Amino acid sequence: MSTTFDASPGPGRGTALMRALGLLFAAAIAFATLYPLVDWRLRATGGFAFLLGGLPRYWTWFDVLSNVLAYGVLALLLTLGWLSRARPWVAVAAVTVAGSLLSLSLEAAQSYLPARVPSLLDWFANTFGSAGGAWLGATLNRAAQRPDRPAVPVRERWYEQGPPMGWVLLLMWLSAQLVPQRLLFATGHVEPAAQRLLDRVWPVDTPDLSMLTGRLWGGVAPTGYGVAIEAGVVVCAACTVGALAFALVHGPRRRLALVACIALVAAGLRTIATQMVYGPAASFAWLTPGAQGGLVVGTVLLYGLETLGPRWRAVAGIVTAAAGVVLVNLAPEDRYFETMVAGMQAGPLSNLHGLLRAVSFVWPMLAIVWFWRRAGRAGARSL
Repeated sequence: MSTTFDASPGPGRGTALMRALGLLFAAAIAFATLYPLVDWRLRATGGFAFLLGGLPRYWTWFDVLSNVLAYGVLALLLTLGWLSRARPWVAVAAVTVAGSLLSLSLEAAQSYLPARVPSLLDWFANTFGSAGGAWLGATLNRAAQRPDRPAVPVRERWYEQGPPMGWVLLLMWLSAQLVPQRLLFATGHVEPAAQRLLDRVWPVDTPDLSMLTGRLWGGVAPTGYGVAIEAGVVVCAACTVGALAFALVHGPRRRLALVACIALVAAGLRTIATQMVYGPAASFAWLTPGAQGGLVVGTVLLYGLETLGPRWRAVAGIVTAAAGVVLVNLAPEDRYFETMVAGMQAGPLSNLHGLLRAVSFVWPMLAIVWFWRRAGRAGARSL
């Protein structure tokens, strides 16, 4: 059987990964800064009027440090990805200016959003974070270019064995686990977004999509059906993420280690998300009977996936990703859970919550496209 899908990549794969992560992080910052993206209209004398308004009267260290950290990580990724061979001072200057201009543009765009307030302090913090991240990236680049640095064979750089976009998808899936979901590992819940779209295009007598699920279950879903659906969602998620992980590293031991790390991180993030909804006393409320059954069955199926060739693993990833979306949207509604989550969406971290929900919404579609390309004739090429 041909194994062209798992051929060892060239030495530039690590740089490509940094570039992909940098673009993803820039898009995430833009989304979080402008969320919610509704009701656009100018609400000041100009988009850059905040530059003349002075520093804000009220601010918190949390806001400042989060801005510094976010733009510091972005600058680090950009420096490692695009300016790995540039002179340190050139890399620091270029990335600092780029981060500052991005922040300035986004702050100006906030002048058109009712729920956002542009701030001169945010621009200063973001510029400072960009400079710090760029300096750290330039320092790492310089250390990597030292002539006495031992060369590491490509086969030992396991994080560079798979396509960069595969690692990006994996990190996106892990971040989506911070979204409070009633079903374990659920992604692709399209009903809320579809309902909002209907409310906008059909303002009078808007159909209630949640009633369709209610009619499907006859008003009250049997307990056994709910358990079976959650188990199916967990099995589909385990197989989809497992097929993705197996395409990123070579060798059974490394694949086992990667899957184990993914499971531990996902469980930890799900525990944090559960605490946000139910409190610290119910940290493991996500470990329901359906979740337990799905984890057991999914673990068994992962062994079978590992024995398949790259093309058939990609086909399995497409099938399980699509099946998972169907099951998530067929699951019976939980009014109590929705009420608890509604309070979180209006909290101080609503922009981060909205970003993670967007990631959770689009992830299955991105995964299907990725697997589709791996399964087709272009599968041997990196995305």
